[in-house]
Amino acid sequence: MPDEDRLGRNFDAIVIGAGHNGLVAAFYLARAGLDVLVLEQREEAGGLLATAEIVPGYRTNAVSNSCHNLEPSIVSEMRLQDFGLRFAHPDPSSVMAFADGRRFVAANSRSALADELKSLDAGDVDGYFATLQAMSTLAEKLDVSFYAGPPSLADLYGRLDNDADRTLFNRLMFGSATDFLAERIASEEVMSLLGMVAISGNYLGPSTPGSAYMLFHRPLYRGSSATRSGERFHTLGTSKLAPIGGMAEIARAMTASARAAGAVIRTGTGVASIVTKHGRVTGVVTHDGEEYTADAVLSAANPKLTLTRFLTPEELGEDLAAQARTIKMDGTAFKLMLAVDGTPRFTCAVDDAENDRLLRCGFRMGTTISGMDRGYHAALAGEWSQEPIIWGLVPSSIDPTLAPEGGHVLSLTVFHAPLQLSGSTWDVEKDRFARHIIEHLDAVYFRGLKDMLVGYRAVSPEDLQRDFGLMGAHVSHGDITAGQMFDARPTFGLSHYATPVAGLYLGSVGTWPGNYVSGLPGRNAARRLLADRADPDRYAEFGTAGAS
Repeated sequence: MPDEDRLGRNFDAIVIGAGHNGLVAAFYLARAGLDVLVLEQREEAGGLLATAEIVPGYRTNAVSNSCHNLEPSIVSEMRLQDFGLRFAHPDPSSVMAFADGRRFVAANSRSALADELKSLDAGDVDGYFATLQAMSTLAEKLDVSFYAGPPSLADLYGRLDNDADRTLFNRLMFGSATDFLAERIASEEVMSLLGMVAISGNYLGPSTPGSAYMLFHRPLYRGSSATRSGERFHTLGTSKLAPIGGMAEIARAMTASARAAGAVIRTGTGVASIVTKHGRVTGVVTHDGEEYTADAVLSAANPKLTLTRFLTPEELGEDLAAQARTIKMDGTAFKLMLAVDGTPRFTCAVDDAENDRLLRCGFRMGTTISGMDRGYHAALAGEWSQEPIIWGLVPSSIDPTLAPEGGHVLSLTVFHAPLQLSGSTWDVEKDRFARHIIEHLDAVYFRGLKDMLVGYRAVSPEDLQRDFGLMGAHVSHGDITAGQMFDARPTFGLSHYATPVAGLYLGSVGTWPGNYVSGLPGRNAARRLLADRADPDRYAEFGTAGAS
């Protein structure tokens, strides 16, 4: 039955936002028997998991590129493959291309990785593995679950019983990636290989205090007793899964799964405000003035947006409202999609066979540690970086239907590009930056790319904020640093998904554990809502523990 035919006004729970976390939350709530309504301001569900047409016949990922954090248990429980989701398994999974023509391929064995490292600097092989091992060992000792509300930093510190571990903890939580890496690694190439991971999505440089945490986030996930896999030589942030058809296929399957569980999903319907009475939510009002009632509201929208625009300070509480307004929400991502007539050729590929293999990888094209720092400082000054840091894919190498025969699409996420420019606007600078990136790729990484270019489509930080509802243009709803993680995500007192407004829950990537396209924030928030619904007295324990 079409959702519009089933649409009433009264529900058990309303989910704000049909991005991947909203769809995941809706599925778990509906599967538990709740009558669930999902409201999405865009005309299609999926949020950042969207497809865009560059020019006629060429399609690719509109924003998000990678699903390497997609939670396996969610894929299984939502039966996404039963709803048509298919994955390719690129091997190798990623490549880092350097400006001098060398490259590092993320091989799937320790010995192969060692060979790759030797091609950069033989003296850094032991240091590279020692760096990863140090993080893995510490992560196992901390044993942090990503499947429930987070511990505090003080609690984590208390789990360590020796000064060496406490010193490492402090360096990873509060130190810079540059300083941490320099303890064991000497070469600029291996430093930059890992330094790119430290700044991905964050508004900082590798030498900024706090940047080291991003290196530790994935080892922390893998080191939990709940997820421990035995892998100890991972390459930090590589993607071993690629959805056939692009990231929008994940959203399509999630939408179908949530609907099959009983959720009603209404697109083109943005929420204007959350309605409360006597300290409890009673529903929402849309931009069109329609009111829907529910005992619970779970917002998968940006938490700062939810707390500062959907509620009044009186409803939230003056102190918490003031605290919410200070949540740091500054993004620097720029999206560029390229359509080409021909096969892109990596400058670093030794022959056609290797080029074909690398085209199936996720790729990183960056600069030196000092160049990344310069890009960050340029962003602070309101300028886009002259030394773009690029994370990309060639999705058509896995799914040829995304481009005409003989053609390809490239999907690039580029840093640093601040939302607020100094002395200019993105209306003026968007094409200038896009052309600069294309020139840079052609000159350094993909020789001849300009000659085969059919067209491009750029998405500026301003576009991300306006068209995708990304407050501050931040793709992660806030930096993934220790200062904005654990019990400080999204802010102190709100880290366990429930809020002081009874019946209101937060479940976007801006809540613990962040983790990009994982679905865990939505799942965790839904489980907290269900636990509170089963035992209303849990509100007396607000802020002390999440649902298990």
